Amino acid sequence: MLRPASSFSRNDSSDASFITAEEWFAGGRRAPFDPQQKRMVSTSNANTVNVFQRVVYPVSASTPPSRWLTFLPGFPDGSYGFAKVDQRLEDTTNSTVRQIPRLYVEYVGQGDSDKPVNYAYSTMERADLVEAQWRANGVRRTVVVTFDFSSLVLMELLRRQMERSFSSTCIEHVLILNGGLFADGHSHPWNTTPLLQTRVGRFGSRMAQHSNWMLNSMLRPLHSKSYRSKQTRRRELVEIRKTIRRHKGTSVLPVAAGFVREHQKYSDRWNLYNILTNLQSQNQSITFEIVGSNEDPFEHRQINLARQRLQPFYPQVRTERIPGGHLSIAERTQDIVARIEALALKTAIASVSSVSPSWSNVVTSTRSQPSWTAIY
Repeated sequence: MLRPASSFSRNDSSDASFITAEEWFAGGRRAPFDPQQKRMVSTSNANTVNVFQRVVYPVSASTPPSRWLTFLPGFPDGSYGFAKVDQRLEDTTNSTVRQIPRLYVEYVGQGDSDKPVNYAYSTMERADLVEAQWRANGVRRTVVVTFDFSSLVLMELLRRQMERSFSSTCIEHVLILNGGLFADGHSHPWNTTPLLQTRVGRFGSRMAQHSNWMLNSMLRPLHSKSYRSKQTRRRELVEIRKTIRRHKGTSVLPVAAGFVREHQKYSDRWNLYNILTNLQSQNQSITFEIVGSNEDPFEHRQINLARQRLQPFYPQVRTERIPGGHLSIAERTQDIVARIEALALKTAIASVSSVSPSWSNVVTSTRSQPSWTAIY
């Protein structure tokens, strides 16, 4: 198992509510992942890629908690997109929620992870990475929060959970934010994801590494009209650009954007109705909360389709539209955090895992408030 990194506390700034990309990445570390062996390894070699990972663990924990919160990112900002959520969870007054460790996954091609152009980007590979990080961190049971295309990763993970007689990690509750659940429900405008995979899109992506105008043009559809004029959005946009450009990242945008076609290819395997039916037959009752934004141009049809096709699973499956654009986490942070806390409280966290992960050598912060330390 991986040896945890030393503890970290975010630097204070004049605006305590704003976290820069540098601060976010300084609170984690890059670790080698072997996509062929599908596991995290201790040292890098010719077959590995380095992936960023951030784990927030309760300082007061004397034994490994049995439940976790797992955050799976989306486009364009990767794990940094959860920075505002993480701060709210860190500052929560709910003592039960404070005792649940948080794992922020960063896929290859995003954030502070490696961004190789010649790499087999796929939903299957992303699911392999999530499972590898679960094993490395001793995650046995978890609430999963997904954003954007991570909905596909979630469905692959649920499919694997359904197919296996034994799963080392059990998904208990799910919050899906602006995700694509049905292959016939994607509504990406032609000048967004589809354009990225053309010759023009590849050229524009290379230009975006240095051109703020080009990258801003690509990012413009992600926010609601009302949010675009806010000062906060302008500061966030600067950090999103830094996140995407890290490790020359704009060049990989076209090759990592094939998830819509991939969804169509694996639509039978990722049939959420069938997955839920089979999980129920195995007495695995997973709570699903599916949230879509009113002004999301990419997946705005998914909520209506979920209401139509998953109606037999209510109230286990709930859907709701909220105000805002695609980046709902940034625009509706408090609303999202309230939903995460509600799902977290559904789990009984008092029980202790019988399998001890690699936390015996963790160096925790001496701070008393807040009672969290980021150790990856």
